[in-house]
Amino acid sequence: MPNLMYHFVGCDDRLKGISLENFRAQLDYLQRTWPKDEIVLTFDHGTIDHIENAAPELERRGLRGVFFILTMIQEDRRIPAIDKQRLLEVSFRTELARMLCAELQMTYAPEDASDHLQGFHIYSPEERYLRYLRDKIVAPDTYADFMGKLFEQFWGNEKDWVAKKYMSWDDIVQLQERGHTIGSHTHYHYGTKADFAKSLKLIEQKTNEKPRCISYPNSWIRVTEQELSELGVCRAYISSENGAEPYRVGRIDCNQFEILAA
Repeated sequence: MPNLMYHFVGCDDRLKGISLENFRAQLDYLQRTWPKDEIVLTFDHGTIDHIENAAPELERRGLRGVFFILTMIQEDRRIPAIDKQRLLEVSFRTELARMLCAELQMTYAPEDASDHLQGFHIYSPEERYLRYLRDKIVAPDTYADFMGKLFEQFWGNEKDWVAKKYMSWDDIVQLQERGHTIGSHTHYHYGTKADFAKSLKLIEQKTNEKPRCISYPNSWIRVTEQELSELGVCRAYISSENGAEPYRVGRIDCNQFEILAA
């Protein structure tokens, strides 16, 4: 059964996502190869292209998706540091790690990250080093503060950006009414039990339906299977092809491969 993961669909080509043309080609391939009920298409972060581009393509084919919502965006009108990072990489793809090191007066050493995120072949050495610094070296609050200041300088007020570029609760409810599944991608993009619990509760309040699936942020597994059971979660999707039953389900990352399009 193919479990696929998407972020941006049909957006700016400089963002790491998939073009609408390739998305359509992948859906064509999937439908030629598997029955509809064996195809699982998942979408993380709740950007506006999910309802404008992805959902209509699915619906034209009788398919439905699983949309994982990062609820801090709708509730707090805030964008997580990782989304600010992705948008800043549009303009500073290979320079951002060097800029971070200069800000924090750290030695710039991209060779230190050669073994980090080895499965993600889309990253240049500079991009890999940025993620190494984010994941292993720099304190989360410090990293978020750096990305926040830079984002405001180049992209403007984040509340305005949320209103333009992310789905609202009305959009999310509409997706559910159209037959799609709504799941949690946490509230703060951290992934503890409390973080998931906050997000799951908000989604249930807004949609009147208890969500049963989650998506781990950055494949960070910070909840146990016992905690997943206590949260009422049936499936926990990870950004990797390798999952671990009974809860964890692997996915093919379509943000790094133009796979299935031939």
